[in-house]
Amino acid sequence: MKIKKYFTTNHIIEGLGLAILLSAFIYIEHFSLLSGYAQVIFNTITITYGIYRVIIAKIEVWFFIGFFISIFWLWWMSISFIYYNQPYLVPVVIALIGIIFGVLFLTFAYISKNLAKRVERYFLAIYWERSRIVFNAISIVIIEQIEPFGFNWLKIEYGYTNSIFSSETYAFILIVLVLASFALFKKIYILLILTLAISFNSPIELKPSALRDIELVSTDIDVREKWRAENRDKYTNLALLKIDKAIRKGKKLIILPESLLPYFLNIEQSRLKPLLERSKEITIIIGALYYKGKNNFRNSAYIIKNGNYKVANKVVLVPFGEANPLPDFLSSIVNKIFFDGAVDYKADSNYTTINVLNRDIKVAICYEGTAKNTYKDYPKHLILISNDAWFKPSIEHTLQKIIIMYFSKRYGTTIYHSINGSKAYIIMPHSQG
Repeated sequence: MKIKKYFTTNHIIEGLGLAILLSAFIYIEHFSLLSGYAQVIFNTITITYGIYRVIIAKIEVWFFIGFFISIFWLWWMSISFIYYNQPYLVPVVIALIGIIFGVLFLTFAYISKNLAKRVERYFLAIYWERSRIVFNAISIVIIEQIEPFGFNWLKIEYGYTNSIFSSETYAFILIVLVLASFALFKKIYILLILTLAISFNSPIELKPSALRDIELVSTDIDVREKWRAENRDKYTNLALLKIDKAIRKGKKLIILPESLLPYFLNIEQSRLKPLLERSKEITIIIGALYYKGKNNFRNSAYIIKNGNYKVANKVVLVPFGEANPLPDFLSSIVNKIFFDGAVDYKADSNYTTINVLNRDIKVAICYEGTAKNTYKDYPKHLILISNDAWFKPSIEHTLQKIIIMYFSKRYGTTIYHSINGSKAYIIMPHSQG
């Protein structure tokens, strides 16, 4: 197998073009280039046509599809290294992301090609390309299920979040198989089967001002300033000001962002006390750290109500960002080199659900809002708090919102999202009005 045949200008251009088709919906949303039905139709056409072109693409193109699409979707992951004073790693991380997914796509294309040849040889058929199309379609479905290190932010089906199609897995599989069938037989009527995947249950985004009893807070705090010990009182006072304002407005619940209080709130009694006092007038949900013992730190949401508090610890941790998925001996080395020797957070085993405003509302923290496990019990309401400032400026908050909308659409969940580093919002599944 000659490597140079995979690296031609035509292959690179075709891979780049297909990656643009499969990524355009993110940037259309990020820059607000389209809205309403125009955006729905644009997303539906570009994603569907992009998938079709991937199905019929030759093996030589698949590496570049994976390479470019992963960069278009995930380049923002490198931004956090700027805040760790390692800006030189930004291009390295971007290139590494592209290579990993490029190799992943190429591997499946190579397997697809060889399986196709074996099948056709067995059946003494002439047109082995037909079998390759089938295996390419199967490869796309399998790749969608792969989550490197548990990270699930690159799935082509997210492109159908704001489209005419359903977000259910069966719908995506049906779309891929119909497109493969069309590629094989070139009969227009085959595309009519796509109507079985149609769902007009598109989620809608609302501004915090639409809420009557809930104060949904957004902040814009630089992470380089946030974790300095001398700023603890500053951000405590900021939280108290936000809470006092919500009380004056007659709000019953205030939701503040992830880790707004950059310390272990449960052992900072002098800072916890004014929050407990105010909670007699308003229920407070605020992000802070939780100390559970030596090397047992939790990223948590404090639910403070009627002079008492309970803690919702994070269940799903961010790979590498909060918990290193590598073996222990490698994990400590990576943390020391890239993350200033920081100790990994510990995950809790169960989510927390609270009753407030006569509703049962599940509580999640940042990455959990994009984790399938969070929605497996079909919660009707979800409070989500995030800190997106680690990836600012980038498309991270836009992609995060699209994925959150995907889960809202799929599971019928209304999501109240308080953020540091971006504007807060509410996502409602269309079926709830």
